[in-house]
Amino acid sequence: MVHKYMIPVYALLVKAGGWEITKVPEHYQIPVAEYLAAEVEK
Repeated sequence: MVHKYMIPVYALLVKAGGWEITKVPEHYQIPVAEYLAAEVEK
């Protein structure tokens, strides 16, 4: 189950360099990657 409020949290950890996308729980990896891609497009 993916909690929407956790996506920006994991994205922040990845963006800050503290975590790699592979450290994010598996079911959050795609939503976090999509979230980060959407931020780049802005």
